Amino acid sequence: MLFSIIIPAFNCEETIERTVDSIAVSGIKDYEILIIDDGSTDKTGSICDSLAQKMPTVRCIHQANEGVSAARNCGIKNSHGDYLIFFDADDYVESNSFCNAVKLIEAEHPDILLFGMFFDYYSRGKVYRRDSYIPSCSGILSLEQIKQYFSSLYLCNALTPVWNKIFSKELIIDTDTHFNTDMIVLEDFLFTLVALSKCDKVYCLQEAIYHYRQPEDEKHAYNRLCRINDLPEYLAPFSRQIELLGVSDSDKFMDNLYKMLLEQRLYYASYKEICSVMTQHMNSGYGGINIEDRPLVIFLRNKKSHLRHRIAVIVKTLISRLRRG
Repeated sequence: MLFSIIIPAFNCEETIERTVDSIAVSGIKDYEILIIDDGSTDKTGSICDSLAQKMPTVRCIHQANEGVSAARNCGIKNSHGDYLIFFDADDYVESNSFCNAVKLIEAEHPDILLFGMFFDYYSRGKVYRRDSYIPSCSGILSLEQIKQYFSSLYLCNALTPVWNKIFSKELIIDTDTHFNTDMIVLEDFLFTLVALSKCDKVYCLQEAIYHYRQPEDEKHAYNRLCRINDLPEYLAPFSRQIELLGVSDSDKFMDNLYKMLLEQRLYYASYKEICSVMTQHMNSGYGGINIEDRPLVIFLRNKKSHLRHRIAVIVKTLISRLRRG
């Protein structure tokens, strides 16, 4: 059984080789790695070409910069495998970590396999904190059970990303599931929602496998959210897909999702920005959600939180260094 591992790559010259090397020892025996060089301007392209020359399992496709969704779609289109696995170009897995997942795929043939992951937080290139997330359910789940446990699976971060899943390529191709190239945040969550609505059998493996590198740039999510002019409109495809999936309390779920993104949008905003965003919020269909609406209170609370976060990073970094000796 062939696994196609798809890696969108953009200006990742310092990490892409480690990612590929980790896959080679992950316990997946029959695989191909497709690296989609998405218009990189550093040495990423040449490094990927070198990896393809050295490793017969690696193919590199170069394209103009179109974003992560277009790169993943390109990988799907050019893949030959029975199952698809998505990696980010700065992440990795440990040796033999995929062994159990591969055995389950070969034995159960699920449409989707969910597994756990680690969130690695870096400061100056060193991990100072590591959190693990494990699916809240175990074993085979039908679509009806997925709907039943949807909230708990979402809260343990089992649904949002694509890099903690193995997808049947037949499911993805036959249902024309693809990444929305207009999305700049949560594009992988929307992909997962569409795939889930069309599958019959999901397997949950309560085992942390994937190491996700949390961006050191604290404003990463905020910067992307700043590009969304109308957040309620942006979330409309998610609302439609949640309803199509048949999730109970879909309105409550969407309110919580909107609130989470709104708070991220406000977190690094200036006082003037907060005033503007909150005015837009109060005039939107989500205006009835209970959110502190006094811009000055929001601004001061965020500043206090920023300070606490910086102090926590300094302390945890020092403790990590002391433990390493």
